[in-house]
Amino acid sequence: MTLGGPRCSAEALARDEPLFATASLVSAWLLIEQPGAWGPDALTESSLPLEIGRELNRRSTNVRILLIRRRSDSSGAPIFYKAYSGSRDVDPSLVSAPMPDPSVLLDVDLAALADGETGHGDMIDHPIFLVCTHGRHDICCADQGRPLYRALVAARPERTWEVSHLGGDRFAANLLVLPRGDYFGRVEPERADSLVSRYESGRIDLAHHRGRSIQPRLVQAAEHFLRQSDGLDGLEDLVVTDYRRSEDDRAEVVFRGPEGVVEVRVRARRDPERSRLTCRSDQPGHPVYYDLVSMTRVASPS
Repeated sequence: MTLGGPRCSAEALARDEPLFATASLVSAWLLIEQPGAWGPDALTESSLPLEIGRELNRRSTNVRILLIRRRSDSSGAPIFYKAYSGSRDVDPSLVSAPMPDPSVLLDVDLAALADGETGHGDMIDHPIFLVCTHGRHDICCADQGRPLYRALVAARPERTWEVSHLGGDRFAANLLVLPRGDYFGRVEPERADSLVSRYESGRIDLAHHRGRSIQPRLVQAAEHFLRQSDGLDGLEDLVVTDYRRSEDDRAEVVFRGPEGVVEVRVRARRDPERSRLTCRSDQPGHPVYYDLVSMTRVASPS
């Protein structure tokens, strides 16, 4: 673990490590409002009762459980969110519910949530913006995340939260937008307002987009290359109609979009050079990069 010296985010930026195709693969989320300090393992090292945190950890196989908080004083009972980022047959959805006592979290049907059933609660019809500020997990998330959080709170105070560890610490400041599950990285505070304004109008800031959480990383890479090629920034511009993984490091992805049907072939390769991927890591690792192999126009729009 390195507490002094260069940060992992500065090192990743210096080696020009790409952002795209780095979003975690997640479709279902449980977000728990929990003020106060968070330890490295937020769920079991916070003010949340330890037995509840441990039980949620045990049940969380197919649901990502995160803590959220706000710096401003809040009145009333804390809340929790249930979110589903969508699938081929189920649209994204987001609901909130009061949490008068943390024990109500044990009544959440996580298996149903993993299948896209968000259940009871107040339906939220707008995105929420979650900034990773989890400095006890990685100092870059505090260094880069807190200024972004302050900027987003100024722009969207009712829709912005701090969130515990999202992954990809070296891409801080990291932003997750739910319910769709869009990840953004290296977001500067001065870009906060324009990024969320574009998102709310149905457009993606491609320069900072890490990928969408419901897609495997090879699919994220293929979508990135197609969006860049055709200048597509609409949230709903592309639909995956087929995904074939021919080898562990190669895939063919077929998209339907405004320019017709396109097959994109991509490959993953591990950087032979070892790098420090997080500030907390004791050993360096190998970043994974993605290359475009081919892009074939299968059919024009009808």
